[in-house]
Amino acid sequence: MARKSRSSKKANQGLENFGKEIERLGKRIEKKGDEWDSWFHRTFWIIGPLVSSIIGLLLLALIIWLLGYVTETTGIVIFSKIGAFLRANMGLLFFMLIFFSYKSYLSRYCTKSYLPLSPIFTAIGVTITLWVMINIIAVANLSLEIAIIYSILYYIETNLYFIFWFVLFIGYIVLLLRLYFEKPVKIRSVVMKRDMNKRLYRSGRNKILGGVCGGIAEYLKIDPVIIRLLWVVAALTWGSGVLAYIIAWIIIPRNPRHKWD
Repeated sequence: MARKSRSSKKANQGLENFGKEIERLGKRIEKKGDEWDSWFHRTFWIIGPLVSSIIGLLLLALIIWLLGYVTETTGIVIFSKIGAFLRANMGLLFFMLIFFSYKSYLSRYCTKSYLPLSPIFTAIGVTITLWVMINIIAVANLSLEIAIIYSILYYIETNLYFIFWFVLFIGYIVLLLRLYFEKPVKIRSVVMKRDMNKRLYRSGRNKILGGVCGGIAEYLKIDPVIIRLLWVVAALTWGSGVLAYIIAWIIIPRNPRHKWD
């Protein structure tokens, strides 16, 4: 028993050390990323997002070529169909790259002007991303022919308009709550200077399902019950709150500082 206890302690200590090393590695990578972003901004300034979008377009062209190569090698038609969709919509995808690049740029370097418009940018970004995902999945499903996937995609596509307004509504509610609960001095600080160390995570402490509402509440420093009530009202009113929660569950990462069962 004593030997097992010592082995268990060593294993736990090893896991703890591993976690600390991963956390330090993450901090170093984040620091390098901030240094690279700062250099990129100083070098290209306002045209930086356009430059990064052009690089993204070149990477997209490479992906299309790889899909064609995989199709010729394996004979799987689905890859060529996805490549054809991407090639036919390269203009729209390039617009998406520019949109998200400038969205990130404005949120970081023009916070005062961006803050009141942030829910609009977010709603547009979510709607465009959903539309692209719907079409890519629909193209892939041409070979699978799964009826339920068509039904789900049709439901989402026909409700994109309502999803846009739902995300916009939630965005402004969150923004108003943030401005209401924060102190005036802190609001000015947030408006003038973006907190580089603040990240949105799902909460492992205040979670019922995936920790989305708890994470948003911790990010805004308000009671998570308020966020949950707003989410329930949105789900009952528009019906898309459940879908938005699932998307947030997938996109928002876990808080690495919390314990997850």
